[in-house]
Amino acid sequence: MVRSLSGHALGAQVARASRVERLSGAGGAPVSLEGRLDLLKLIYTASALLRQGEVSSAGQLLDEVCALVPGTSRRWAAGWGLRGIGWRDVRACAARPVPVSADATIMDRPAGCELPREAPARSISIYALGGFELIIDGVRFSSGVKPQRKPLELLKMLLLSGGEPLGAVELADKLWPDSDGDTGRNSLQVAVHRLRRLLGCETALVMQDRKLRLDPKRCSVDLWLFEREARQLAHVPVARMEFALRAAHVLQLYRGHLFAHESEQPWMLAPRERLRRVWLDLVRRLGQHYEMRGEWAQARELYERTVDLDPLAEETYRRLMLCQQKTGERAEAVHTYLRCCEQLDVGLGVKPSAETERVYQTLRSTA
Repeated sequence: MVRSLSGHALGAQVARASRVERLSGAGGAPVSLEGRLDLLKLIYTASALLRQGEVSSAGQLLDEVCALVPGTSRRWAAGWGLRGIGWRDVRACAARPVPVSADATIMDRPAGCELPREAPARSISIYALGGFELIIDGVRFSSGVKPQRKPLELLKMLLLSGGEPLGAVELADKLWPDSDGDTGRNSLQVAVHRLRRLLGCETALVMQDRKLRLDPKRCSVDLWLFEREARQLAHVPVARMEFALRAAHVLQLYRGHLFAHESEQPWMLAPRERLRRVWLDLVRRLGQHYEMRGEWAQARELYERTVDLDPLAEETYRRLMLCQQKTGERAEAVHTYLRCCEQLDVGLGVKPSAETERVYQTLRSTA
C-alpha cells in the first residue's frame, strides 16, 4: 500500500537524511551538491504527486533516483516510502548537510542551494517557425513519450514570451485549465523538473519571483531572432539596399507559420496570427523595394514562395499576377488567379475581392 507523506513528515525525513556522510547501497561514494539537490527535488515532487493521488507518476520520479546515484536499485528507491517499505534507507541520501525547508519546491530552491553552473554549456537550438524542432548538442530531439507532452508544451509557451518571464499562475492556468490552483501549481513543478532534465541544462530555465523564462544566453530560438530583426527593419526605409539585404535574410528564418503541424492549443492562435501579419508586412515591403527597382524576377520569386507558405494570402496573389504580367507571363498570371480562387474557396469559402478581380480583368483585356 502506498503511503502518502505530509510536507512536515517529508521535511523531517530529509533533515535526518542530510546528516549522514555517505550513501549506503551506492558503494559508499559521496554525492555531489547537484546530485543531492536533484534527490531533494525529486522527493518533494513525488510527495506532491502522491497528495494528488498520482501514484504512477510519483513512482516514475522515484525511479529516477536510481539513475542519479549509480549502483542503487529499485528496492533502494522503494525505501523512500512509495512501496510500503519504511524510510530506513533514506538516511543515506546525502554526503553532508544541505539547508532545506519543509515547504521547498522545485520552483523555489532553499537559500544557499543554488545549483552550480554547467561547464561547458550545452548547445540548445529551438525552432518554432514552420514546425517545432529541438536540437541539443547537434542531436534532434524526437518526442513520442506521453510524459514529455506537458514539458514540451511548457517550452512552447516560454518561446512565445520572447525571453520575458511568465508568472507561474498564468502558466499553470493555461496548461491545466481544468485543475484547481494547488493541483495546477504542483503539475507545473513536475513539468519544470522534467523540462530541465530534457534540456540537460539546469540554467536554461530561470525561475525568479515565481516567474519562469528561458535564458536567451543558453537557448538559440529562430522565433526570437525573426521578431527582433523584423522590429528593427520596421524603421529602415524600403528604398535602401540595406533594407533589402537584411529583409531577404530575415525572411529565410520564416520557414512556415508558428508551430505548423503541431497539435493546436488555444494559446497558440493569437501569436500565430500576429507573426503571420508581421511576416506578410515584411514580404510586402521587400516586394515594394524590388518593384521600385524594376527587379521583377526577384519580386516574383518572393511572392511565389509566400503563397506556397500561405495559400490564403490574397494580396500576395495580386502582386504575383502583376509581376507575371510585367515579364510577359500572362498565362502564368491567369493560372495564379485560378489558384487564388480555388484556395480562397477551399480554405475560407469566399471569392476573391473586387481588387483581385480588377487585376484579373486587366490581364484579360491586355492579352
